[in-house]
Amino acid sequence: MFDKITNLFQSGADVPDLIVGLGLEEWYLNLSDEQRQKLYEYSTFFGTGGEINLLDQGVQETSQSAKEYLKGVGGTAASEKDYAFAETVLLEALERDDGSATSTHFAYNELIDVYYKQRDDRDDAIEKCIEYCKKDIEIAEEFVAEFGEVPRIPAFKRLAIIYERQDRYEETVAVCDQALDIGTPDGTKGGFEGRKERLHKKMND
Repeated sequence: MFDKITNLFQSGADVPDLIVGLGLEEWYLNLSDEQRQKLYEYSTFFGTGGEINLLDQGVQETSQSAKEYLKGVGGTAASEKDYAFAETVLLEALERDDGSATSTHFAYNELIDVYYKQRDDRDDAIEKCIEYCKKDIEIAEEFVAEFGEVPRIPAFKRLAIIYERQDRYEETVAVCDQALDIGTPDGTKGGFEGRKERLHKKMND
């Protein structure tokens, strides 16, 4: 498998049709050989017919946007704990405007997880995680309107947890209020209301 990837993506190799169709050719050509190999590896998934690699397909037209494709690759890289490459791909995904708050939200979700999972190993991981939680919260109303219902939006809970651990209780309460205004749950029995009550007790002790 690796030999096939290496031979396919040596410098000067043809750009895969899908990359051209998604308008990612310039970005692709600026990747290192190692990064192109990883892009190929993380573009593989298992369908009903077995293993399929998107970059092997001779197609240039797809209903998938560049942002959605890159988000998928970044998510796969993150699941393999290849956080550096996942970050590279997900940041590029966020540079691609496909007019969808939904695809932006899910790209933010992946990036938030990438940074949070590195919190013990990377000095700026928590600050980066906070930054993208806040960005996701900024588009939450637009996302909900587009999505058609109010799902769980992990950025609220993640940011509340981080702020509480930093003893930033007033900011934590503000995050809970924002979540309650939108109506997103946090996945716990008490929800954001219970979280607020606990915080008020801490603030009044």
